Amino acid sequence: MKKILIASTALVSTAGLAAADVALSGRAEMGIYQYNAAFGGPNNGGPQFFTDIDVTFTMSGETDNGLTFGASVDLDEGGAISNATQNNSDDGGATIFISGGFGTVTMGDTDGALDWALTEAGNVGNPGSLADDETTHAGYLGAYLDGGNDGQILRWDYTSGAFGVAISLEDDNGSKAVNTGVGYAIGFKYALDLSGTTVNFGIGHQRAADGAPGVTPDAKATGVSVSATFANGLSAGVTYTDMSNIAVDKHYSIGLGYTTGAFSVHANYGKFDGVAAGAEAKGFGLAAAYDLGGGAVVHFGYGSGKTSTAAPTAKSASLGLGLSF
Repeated sequence: MKKILIASTALVSTAGLAAADVALSGRAEMGIYQYNAAFGGPNNGGPQFFTDIDVTFTMSGETDNGLTFGASVDLDEGGAISNATQNNSDDGGATIFISGGFGTVTMGDTDGALDWALTEAGNVGNPGSLADDETTHAGYLGAYLDGGNDGQILRWDYTSGAFGVAISLEDDNGSKAVNTGVGYAIGFKYALDLSGTTVNFGIGHQRAADGAPGVTPDAKATGVSVSATFANGLSAGVTYTDMSNIAVDKHYSIGLGYTTGAFSVHANYGKFDGVAAGAEAKGFGLAAAYDLGGGAVVHFGYGSGKTSTAAPTAKSASLGLGLSF
């Protein structure tokens, strides 16, 4: 895929800075989508046009003694420009890192250690869709408890060969009148190469900051995942998460993907089992894509799920073009 960078590179040389690069990339999407609480029900809505554009600035550099550093800001985040540049307690879609022999320290809009360690079922061979239909159904788990506050996370991670470890913190006290404490997580992952088949193992534990929105004090989650990518284009993965002191007590999911030539397809299923009435939820998602080359891809997505046996089934679908620059 050919990339055209508009202000692609700025080289700076000083006594304390070896070089720095600034790159601009983007993505645009157009098509149609539909979301219904229940097709044919009172919330039934007709198809609508779908347009979206995303611009990302990425900066990187290296010091004289070999440390690498960088930052990026995603301008499709809500209020990203003002929050990233003026509000020091809100990441505004910005991520900043520094890396060396000690590992990598990242702060901002990034994954906590549990998210970092696990491979979500919806990420297994998923070519994506315009409206993320396949990863927004009621049974999908895409984020863990340390995203319960402002989402600004500090993570240290270190990788040596096939093994990786990470520790993360989230402190939301700066934006709240009441001290909510500090959330933390730890994660481990291991990649096993079996003659063309790569198997990834992940495990982690997380505790949310006390008083995080939607959870009770001392909310915890422990998760494991196993995923594999085969030489024939097939990929598969499963996850299991045990939670405490929140409305649900466990979640499990499975994902499958297949790629052949320019065509890719993906499916996932997930379910929450709850300890509170009405907390059980389940659903599935589908995605398919055909790569036209040059950064243009045709995408299709579908999601279906319900939050309880008595609730109507919510469905969504989208179809259109994704254009990467």
